[in-house]
Amino acid sequence: MKYKAAMFDFDGTITEKGQYFPSQEMVDTLVNLSQVMPIGFCTGRQLESFERNGLNEIVEKMDLSKKDKFLENLYLFGENGALGYDFNPQTQKFEEFYKVPWPEELIKRDLLKEMINEAVVDYGDIYENAHRVVIVIRTKLHDIDTRDINEVYALSEKIYEATKELLKTISPDYDKYLHVGNSGLGVIVGPANGDKDHGIKEFAKILKERRNFEFNDKLCEIIVFGDSGHVGGNDHFFLKGDVGSAYSVGDFFSEEGYPKPVIDQHGERLLNATGTMHFINSKILE
Repeated sequence: MKYKAAMFDFDGTITEKGQYFPSQEMVDTLVNLSQVMPIGFCTGRQLESFERNGLNEIVEKMDLSKKDKFLENLYLFGENGALGYDFNPQTQKFEEFYKVPWPEELIKRDLLKEMINEAVVDYGDIYENAHRVVIVIRTKLHDIDTRDINEVYALSEKIYEATKELLKTISPDYDKYLHVGNSGLGVIVGPANGDKDHGIKEFAKILKERRNFEFNDKLCEIIVFGDSGHVGGNDHFFLKGDVGSAYSVGDFFSEEGYPKPVIDQHGERLLNATGTMHFINSKILE
């Protein structure tokens, strides 16, 4: 398969487990990839968080002779795929090109935020006034530098279960309207029709419309990397393989179909940023 574009989850895929920022080696890999194809980041982070902790960090570490091409080929799918942004090199800003609405017919967003805050009070709270579409619940350890990452994962799982139980009381069919995804660092509640698989479709659509790209029906020419592909993970729909060619750099992978594991030359699985870099450098940029 000749890939024409690449999409990445950020935390645990571009970064190593429990880290906020990409390494110099990862930055070099991403920038080199951007010189040959469009790249999109599909993350639970909202626009400002990605700019602050993602884009700015990459630009500071990159070979500036490659900056123009990198920005020309850069796309962001924020809030777990609910919003899409194209980077405009002229204005040096991201410009929104789609936004999935909140399903008001199920429950008002502000009301659900209040209900979730009550349900998860022992484990964390709503990340207020940052996200435009989704609701993000962070753990109570989110701002503690000395935190044990495994304690964060445990709290995130408790938030996930409490949120699901709450939604079941609102409607047994809530998942027709809302998806709940556990990133390990927190939980994301967003429109069912605006998850990360929708981000893949929108990536293909904008590349077709604005840049005359061609893809097959399943968009297999778009390679996709994530680390939380299990049921309930915030990459589950990203890595299912309904669209895109999905690779897992997390614990979960499929023995048959997608997501496929990343394997090194010795037959060993590679995880997180290490796996992402290995695949790009050995299978795409070689």
